[in-house]
Amino acid sequence: MERIVHICNGDSTADGLSLADLPGDIRVWADALDQGPLLPVSDAEHYRVRNEFWRSRGAAAGRDVAEFDRAVDDTAGAEEVILWYEHDLFDQLALIRLLSRFARRGLPPQLTIVSIDRHPERANFLGLGELKPEQLAALWPRRTPLSRDAIDEAITAWIAVTAADPRALPYLTRRIKALPFLAGALERQLEEFPDPTSGLSRTERQILAAIARGISDEAALVKTASHDIDPRYPITDTVLAHTLATLAKCGFAEGTAAVTPLGRQALAGAIDRIAEVGIDEWRGGVHLTGKGPVWRWDSRERKLFEK
Repeated sequence: MERIVHICNGDSTADGLSLADLPGDIRVWADALDQGPLLPVSDAEHYRVRNEFWRSRGAAAGRDVAEFDRAVDDTAGAEEVILWYEHDLFDQLALIRLLSRFARRGLPPQLTIVSIDRHPERANFLGLGELKPEQLAALWPRRTPLSRDAIDEAITAWIAVTAADPRALPYLTRRIKALPFLAGALERQLEEFPDPTSGLSRTERQILAAIARGISDEAALVKTASHDIDPRYPITDTVLAHTLATLAKCGFAEGTAAVTPLGRQALAGAIDRIAEVGIDEWRGGVHLTGKGPVWRWDSRERKLFEK
């Protein structure tokens, strides 16, 4: 076992770290926990549920999610483990699962983190994976130890995210302090719940509004409807594809070509997507299903309620 092990948020970051000439071994932990069910179950059941979900999304040839945990569990004996996870929802959900797992299975002698939400050489910083090897190397001396408070916050947040009742999440957005980006990420998780009037998630509203403005190119749609305006949740092509499919199924959009009259009504809040066509989505441990009542998030009032 290497004396130092780096755990990072994806293959792009791993490639950059491998060229940065830093000491230690590099492992990837990158299940997209922003998508699909997250349940308070055994490891075996977690892997079954997650793999079944990814197969339902057409990712049958993808990586078995158990491989991520096996790579991390294999760090036993390392003197220092460094986590490379930025500020956004994808990374913060991965971070709290990792820290919860370390706490359960045994903490390494040194557990440190490199976590940023901006970079002086990137005007619109999206993630560690877009940094050059020398930029990653420059972050290495800035790694900081993870405190007991940070680990306790991660454990508490993971329990809340995987719960069938989401009401602990708004409380945690006000209480979390030791992990600087976690509160904002949990609030962004809440913004993916249906809103009070249209029943759309924030991502659905942003994409639908961009299509209504005439943006039809998928790359431009990702940039305009997400990366430029939503730094806490820069969506991937996979999320875009699922969102477009959902909007089409609801009768709100014709792919990226046009927003339908029904979709314009939804954007205006004149109809409620839940009552109109129903929903079948997971937000962590919460299964939003049927035509209501379901949990909704009022961003203005910062309040969860069922409707």
